Amino acid sequence: MENGADVVGVYGGDGTVMEVAGGLLESNVPLLILPGGTGNVVAAELGIPEKLERACDLLCGKDEYRVRAIDVGMIGERPFLLRVGAGFESEVVQDATRELKDQFGKWAYVFAGIKALQESKEVRYEIKLDGDREISESGVAFVVANSGRVGFGRVALAPEVGIDDGLLDVFILKKNNLEAMIQLARQMMGLDKNPLGEVLPWLDASELVSHWTATEIEVKSDPPMEIQVDGDVIASTPTTMHVLPSALRVVV
Repeated sequence: MENGADVVGVYGGDGTVMEVAGGLLESNVPLLILPGGTGNVVAAELGIPEKLERACDLLCGKDEYRVRAIDVGMIGERPFLLRVGAGFESEVVQDATRELKDQFGKWAYVFAGIKALQESKEVRYEIKLDGDREISESGVAFVVANSGRVGFGRVALAPEVGIDDGLLDVFILKKNNLEAMIQLARQMMGLDKNPLGEVLPWLDASELVSHWTATEIEVKSDPPMEIQVDGDVIASTPTTMHVLPSALRVVV
């Protein structure tokens, strides 16, 4: 970087992408993402092909290439591209061990999620949004998302979550009801019809999830909760988060 670079490429999963992206924040040097890990959610969010050859074609052999500016979330001094989460999400990350991921790939997170749903306890979160909106609500998970994708096909936290909208999306999962979670996941995937083509009576998402948006977030909980940051449990409540709009340029 000190000697100048036109593009920086990274081959790996979301954790590796985040490590490299952290060095490019608010620079003019774009990042070329070559998906190569257990989770490639950032690449999927940006429409980057999963196959390595096609991802390389975004840049190689072209006189010009397309660059998209995306937001970056910050938790303390640590950047994140996907999301941070306490409670259920943090437990899933810790239970999805390297051994499980090597054996089952991304399905390790499903197995870990089922286990976490059975064990998650409700915690009260005290949240302040943009310095003036104060919220007190209990739930089994607290999530702040910069990206909507969760890593399984079309499943997204909510259709309106955007990685370039200048906002962070705040969610509280209010219930650890397995049946309701499965129903909501099917709804998020667009599976809204039964085999006969009839529209199914889906759960009102507001019964399961609370959702807000903000640019700055403060959160505390009782008891203090560990927080996963793009797949690594490295923080805890109380903490603060904010968004850096259009802080990273990516080849798409």
